Amino acid sequence: MEALFELDLKSIPESPGIYIVYWVRNEEPVEINRILDVDRKGILYIGATRRRGLRSRLRDLRISIEMAKGIRKRKKFPHTFGSSLVYTGLVNRIEKEELYIYFRTYNKPEEVEDQEKLALLYYTRRYGEPPPLNLQVSRKYYIILGLGELGVSKLTRKIDPDLKCALGLR
Repeated sequence: MEALFELDLKSIPESPGIYIVYWVRNEEPVEINRILDVDRKGILYIGATRRRGLRSRLRDLRISIEMAKGIRKRKKFPHTFGSSLVYTGLVNRIEKEELYIYFRTYNKPEEVEDQEKLALLYYTRRYGEPPPLNLQVSRKYYIILGLGELGVSKLTRKIDPDLKCALGLR
């Protein structure tokens, strides 16, 4: 996990990958109350990129945060994280220096898609709702994922152990 705005984007591969955005204040995760429990890792968002590379997606994430904070002007947020910060009002509570990121690359876009869905599913089952800035995830998404337990879904892979650990779900 690294500070998002201290990250050298040139060192990030242009590969498919998953990323998790955390809220960290004074070097400690900010606890977030969820429906079923407290998220002690401070996870704000779980995202992935399949077609575009991870470097491009993280650049869009930083641009969107700067737009939400009024540091940068553009017509449209290139990442939903920025508009979600504004919509929830968290833009007034979270400093950009408090945003940390974990990322993991994968070889195949299909693997990224499965791992992102599994990460969101595991998180939601643990806390009763998706991370606070994953506003675009609908209930229908979870119903489809839940069918995997019945053997009806195409989603058959297991969650990556490193990703599960990054989510705090041992």
